[in-house]
Amino acid sequence: MKTKFATLWIIWTLLGALLVYVATGSGSKNDISSTVAIILSIAPLMGIMLTMGSVKAFDQFKNWINYNQNSQYYIAGILSILFSIPGLLTGNFDPYHTIIFGFISLAIFGVMKQNRSEEFKFNWSDLAIWLLLWIPFDLRWYDGLQPNLDYSWWSQAISVVAVIGWYAYRGANIGFNLVPKFKDLTIAVSALFLILAMVIIPGTATGFLSFSIPESYDIPKLTTHFIGLFLTVALPEELFFRGILLKGLDKVFSKRWVPMVISSLAFGLMHWNNLNDLSMQITYISLATIAGLGYGWAFRKSGNNLFAAILAHTLVDWVWKLFLST
Repeated sequence: MKTKFATLWIIWTLLGALLVYVATGSGSKNDISSTVAIILSIAPLMGIMLTMGSVKAFDQFKNWINYNQNSQYYIAGILSILFSIPGLLTGNFDPYHTIIFGFISLAIFGVMKQNRSEEFKFNWSDLAIWLLLWIPFDLRWYDGLQPNLDYSWWSQAISVVAVIGWYAYRGANIGFNLVPKFKDLTIAVSALFLILAMVIIPGTATGFLSFSIPESYDIPKLTTHFIGLFLTVALPEELFFRGILLKGLDKVFSKRWVPMVISSLAFGLMHWNNLNDLSMQITYISLATIAGLGYGWAFRKSGNNLFAAILAHTLVDWVWKLFLST
């Protein structure tokens, strides 16, 4: 791989290590080995994911994939090493689970590479891999493979696998460009106000939402929280539900509203397990579906650029944190 990709990867990895340390290591009760393990396992993933968000850097990465016939083995191997680091450093290494993780990663990349075509069209294997990646992650089934890895690591891992699989191997134009443009910023802010206008009134009327404004805010903590929402919540969710599912279904259905409704409903249903009360679950699903429509609008309005949808999603969740409570 050429200089631009490597340089950006190093820069983003170092910044990711700093972010992870501030968010989980500084002032926490974790011992040194656990903190180092978390940083060493997740920071390189952040670095890879953010570097692929640069079109020029990603082109270099894609050229390497096309040139190297064994690229899927190298990538699956690197992911497996990052998966095993916490276990190795804390004395909880499980070779069986590491092998399972490695072979699943390799199988996904192998299927994606084998299904590469000049024009991407969402098919049954794409749907199967989408379900294999997302559903266990959403239901936290992956946690049993490596108890030292939490939601943040898995959100980065499945995002990296998805971007490499669909964007690099399958050649799907999922809009994974994380370099912001002014148009994307205005669309994201517009989507924020549009979504809030549609969800606050029904949310407060049903008792699901209420205004909760604290006397003061911890600005550094809120800034870290914003970045965390962007990287570990909004990015993977928008990647899977807008970049892959919505964009993929656009290739299947001739009517543009059908993929929008399906992907938004799927996004809404994802929130079912967040609450136990039936009435609140239905309300949450309904409001999340409306939000999904807003994120889909931002995605399409920006010319299918995921950054606008990711930023809109981050802003909605952040404003919810600042002024609202469930």
